[in-house]
Amino acid sequence: MKKIFYVAVIMIATSVYAKDVKTNVKTVKYTGTKVCLNENTLKVSFVDKLKGYDKEGYQGMDIQGDTVISCQNSGWISFYTYNGSKLNQIVPPYKLDCYSKENHCNVVSLSNTYFSPQDKLPLLYVSQCAKQPYKGMKDVLFVVRIANDLKSVQTVQTIYYKDENHHFGYALQWVIDRENNMLYGYGNTVNNNDVSNKHRIVKFRIPDVTEGKDGIVTLTDKDLLENYLLEETYSKPFMPIGQGLFVKNGLLFMPTGFGTPKHPSVLYVWDLKTRQMQNVIDLSTSTFSEFEDCAMWKNVMLLQAQGNMFRLDF
Repeated sequence: MKKIFYVAVIMIATSVYAKDVKTNVKTVKYTGTKVCLNENTLKVSFVDKLKGYDKEGYQGMDIQGDTVISCQNSGWISFYTYNGSKLNQIVPPYKLDCYSKENHCNVVSLSNTYFSPQDKLPLLYVSQCAKQPYKGMKDVLFVVRIANDLKSVQTVQTIYYKDENHHFGYALQWVIDRENNMLYGYGNTVNNNDVSNKHRIVKFRIPDVTEGKDGIVTLTDKDLLENYLLEETYSKPFMPIGQGLFVKNGLLFMPTGFGTPKHPSVLYVWDLKTRQMQNVIDLSTSTFSEFEDCAMWKNVMLLQAQGNMFRLDF
């Protein structure tokens, strides 16, 4: 997906599915502006089962080259390689040094910053995203350095948004826009069960890894570059169960839902520049299990669900 996407007409997707029995690939047709280059069709295929720590749920994931980083609740991390068809686990799950029952690891995002010129992977940003505060701070963002052998990590910074004006309710998710070197936050203003709930996006510059006191950087509303509600421009019914986040070509990809009729699996695509909903893609019958997070491998998207990985070819 190398082209820049254009402003979209806001339309709820209606999906038609066709399954290729031999390849287990399902085709999804949708309305709205095209995400693909040819037609409004994407192919969804099951990639592989995940092999993480079996007592914790899967959460955030990201990709660098062929290396897939998969995180789980409380702060477990494992690594795979992806060759275009299957996952190969290269490092079994182990605990991050920011492991905590208050760390949900809901979203993980790679940056463009390397802690050292010798590092093979850039710094990883891990969203705590839990109702409970971590060491007295809520919705913090852990900045993690990954060793070259992938067998150990080091938290080199903790970013804390001091939400004095109560912009966010239940939890705040963080995501890096690598192409523009920006940090976005997204979350409910109240919670998913409140009829007055809205969905807010905030934008900050990414703090330098050397900033902060005792390894902690505190952001306030004075640091905000953008602050708005999706509902300011999006008037369709919108009360999804938020899961992961990923930014590409100025688009915020939001996998949502539990994979149930009440909370269906839907991929929302939000245009960060125009502040419009570009796509609402229903993946309910082309996938299974609860969605968690997504990232790009070459020009296709991998989507991590509970215990499973899917591939989306736009």
